[in-house]
Amino acid sequence: MTPNDTSKPGQVPSPATPTPKGPPPGGLVHLILQHRFFVVSLVVLLFLAVLFAWGGRRGGSIPPKPVEPSAAAAPHDAPAAALPKEIELKPLIPTPPKSAQASDSPAATGPQVTHEPALALPPSKTEPSHVPPAPAVVTPPREPVKGEVFTLALIQIMDEQVNKTWFGWRPNTIVFGKMGLTDNVNNLQLGVLEVARRTVVVLNEHMTRFATTEAYNPRVNEAMNFFMVSPDKYWFPSASGKYREAAQNLEIYIDGLKAGRARFYSRVDYLIALFSNYKDLLGSSFHNLLKDTEADGQPVSWFMTDDYFYYSQGIALAMAEMLEAITKEFHQELQKKNAHKLLDDAIHALHAASHLSPWLVTNGAKDGILANHRANMSTYIGEAEHVISTMMSQLATN
Repeated sequence: MTPNDTSKPGQVPSPATPTPKGPPPGGLVHLILQHRFFVVSLVVLLFLAVLFAWGGRRGGSIPPKPVEPSAAAAPHDAPAAALPKEIELKPLIPTPPKSAQASDSPAATGPQVTHEPALALPPSKTEPSHVPPAPAVVTPPREPVKGEVFTLALIQIMDEQVNKTWFGWRPNTIVFGKMGLTDNVNNLQLGVLEVARRTVVVLNEHMTRFATTEAYNPRVNEAMNFFMVSPDKYWFPSASGKYREAAQNLEIYIDGLKAGRARFYSRVDYLIALFSNYKDLLGSSFHNLLKDTEADGQPVSWFMTDDYFYYSQGIALAMAEMLEAITKEFHQELQKKNAHKLLDDAIHALHAASHLSPWLVTNGAKDGILANHRANMSTYIGEAEHVISTMMSQLATN
């Protein structure tokens, strides 16, 4: 028996209870086992971190870019090479072409001078100079050639009626001309046409020829023939079409004047011939405005009153424009005869006649309540005829 044995004599000792093997409670191993999931996760993370770090050192390092010989020889270019490509500084001094660079021959192996590039600085805000701007060169207007103003006026008075009015030339249209729906406009256009005819006849017979032995100008002669087409012709030929062709021929005549191939003579006797035609035309119109009966003895009807009125107004409208062109074209001749004042009086009377615009043309008695618009128009037409007749006498005097 052992000294520590406490069993009584004669008693069988009980077997000792085996102690379980394991870490003592509260030890490090017990703590690790208790938090083994966290420890394993930490070890795995550390392993992955070491693995990625090692791989980055072996395969992720970028080898240094080899330095070119030119860059090594010029250390001042290093800052420009280190900049990104977008903001790389470029020298302001152009580099010489390859043909001008040093060759491999011994004669060209001398000391090379490198030009240091200058930085591209932003443009500085300089104060504007106070130098006054150069004056603009003003081209003087071209002086019209002799006869240009007169011929252009003749073209214009017909162009306004054929091309620039509503429905164009009306006397030859079926609705407005044949049926007479716009007889007032029709008669006004007929008055303009009569002035154009008288004018182109004098232009062809006198003003384009120095004497009766000189040939006619072919363009003016053809324009005169086209203006003589009946105003009510609808086709074969069309009146409006022929009047346009006449204007085109007159434009060609103007081109000939500019080129020196055509002539225009502003002689006083030719001007008297033109005024003689105008005087006859105004006299006939004046008679139609004042008469009380027709040639057959019948009184002037109300239907004819407005026809006479607007026909005379067309004459006044076209003749006023032609007289204004005469003041410029025959300026020297009128100045020598001191006839400018008379011509201005005639233009004033014709303008007044062309601006009469009654709502309704009436044919009242001379002393009645209703107006007699024919008599009102005859006042201005008669004054223009008288002034032109006086001017003819003054131009004919020496």
